[in-house]
Amino acid sequence: MKFKSDFPIILASQSPRRQELLGMLGVGFQVIPSTTDEPAPEKFGTALGYVLACAAQKAQEVAAGQKEAVVIGSDTIVVLDGEVLLKPKNKKQAKNYLQKLSGNTHEVITAVTVVQGNSELSFHEAVKVTFYELPEAWIDAYVETEDPYDKAGAYGIQTVSGLFVKEIQGDYNAVVGLPVAALTQKLAAAGFISLEGSGVRC
Repeated sequence: MKFKSDFPIILASQSPRRQELLGMLGVGFQVIPSTTDEPAPEKFGTALGYVLACAAQKAQEVAAGQKEAVVIGSDTIVVLDGEVLLKPKNKKQAKNYLQKLSGNTHEVITAVTVVQGNSELSFHEAVKVTFYELPEAWIDAYVETEDPYDKAGAYGIQTVSGLFVKEIQGDYNAVVGLPVAALTQKLAAAGFISLEGSGVRC
């Protein structure tokens, strides 16, 4: 099963995980990462408001120079007890994040904004993730790898740190970084994609 589009599709993210997930549609797309700095979470009243604003900022920036294209921006955060855990800046912060997540349930929120011309739609998926109690030696060994430092909350469910995860409640792909099933529904409903060979839009 493959989809097609009458529009250029642009992913405003350099994340290889998001690129792989969007590739599931079979639609050709271009990657043009956003270059603006993300705002500070402290400027927003809620974690959800923050991640929605980040996704919108990415899509809007790229869409400003791509008027005909369908531009997809996405952002993912990890939230524990109201604290937003972004990508760790160093080993100390990565270890601190993982110590906090150990044995606890946190929330992963991925927001998506799609912009085409004057049209814009946004949505999000929130997923509850529970970690096992992590031995200190496991945390120490993991933070010595390169894996934690490009991932919100200092872990990636699709990598070796997925071994830390006891349970998830929600969309696995949203935890990876792009709720591609929900995105497909939104793109089809907006008329941006159609099933290849169907002759009609979904």
